[in-house]
Amino acid sequence: MTHKGTVLLKTDRLILRCFAKDDLEQIYYNCWSEYDVWKWTNYAPMTCIEEVFTNANMFTDNWLNAYDRLERYSWAIQLKETGQVIGRMFGMNPDNKVKQVELAYELGSKWWNMGLMTEAVKAVLPFFFEEVGFNRVYAYHASENPASGKVMKKCGMIYEGTLRQACSCNNGIFDKVMYAMLAEDYFK
Repeated sequence: MTHKGTVLLKTDRLILRCFAKDDLEQIYYNCWSEYDVWKWTNYAPMTCIEEVFTNANMFTDNWLNAYDRLERYSWAIQLKETGQVIGRMFGMNPDNKVKQVELAYELGSKWWNMGLMTEAVKAVLPFFFEEVGFNRVYAYHASENPASGKVMKKCGMIYEGTLRQACSCNNGIFDKVMYAMLAEDYFK
């Protein structure tokens, strides 16, 4: 495996790039301030910009400096047309021994049902398999949030099973619905 960090990725409509300090207001107002977005996450809810620092420990110097680590995969999702930052895509818990990474994402509700998150995931998967060398990319969603699973299916991830009452998020405890793609699936 060759970790490369959060490299710039582009699609027809999106730019996936490292977050910068100047992105804070856009990502907060376009995504993180929305109840319908953060209820499916497990980070602390943020009711004002100050809580991005204090509750979620994001956009701090330590959080931004983490981009210096080659195993850090955390993209701002930016619209090419307007330059707005509307969401986040990240690869969490990279495991060098198993050669796997967990994929997670958030998108402001104004941009749901436009295929944008599917487009973003389809940009990240080739990077993870072809350039980094992961063997397995996995993701999960709360059973009560099937829209997230639709993205996984559209990107070719394969349903692996449901873990009962294993998903804890701000909205409660739900079944955890697991999907993954192996390198052999990707390269077929």
